[in-house]
Amino acid sequence: MKLRTISVAAIALVSGLLLSHSHVGRVHADDRDERACSTKTLHGSYGLYRSGTTSTGPLTAVGIIFYDGNGNNTATQTISRNGVFTLDQTTVGQYEVDPDCTGRGFQNGVQISRTVIVNGGKEVYLLSMVAGNAVFGVAKKIHSSDDDR
Repeated sequence: MKLRTISVAAIALVSGLLLSHSHVGRVHADDRDERACSTKTLHGSYGLYRSGTTSTGPLTAVGIIFYDGNGNNTATQTISRNGVFTLDQTTVGQYEVDPDCTGRGFQNGVQISRTVIVNGGKEVYLLSMVAGNAVFGVAKKIHSSDDDR
């Protein structure tokens, strides 16, 4: 019984020491490199897909979104809403990027999405902020260089 008491006490002591030295805090983008994002992080053409549910039924879309690096974007998509297709729908919008690589998308001054930029700006995760939607998407840079042709 004495051996078991010592073992439990030793485990508690080691666990306490490990927990007291662990760093648990707010997550920051690129903590190791401390690189900040900005509107310039998104520049060029990205392949885009979106999927989810809207108030009128399921939605899927595929297309291309172009970010100009100055807060403006243009997207051309083929969209299926509840099984009804819209071919090559083009929309123009704006975007903002915070230093922690999160951001927001706007259309006509209204926020329509939240974003997270990953992989040094080569990929963007998107979540629709339109009421009644449960739609997410991913955009991946088409060209590996910063110069799109």
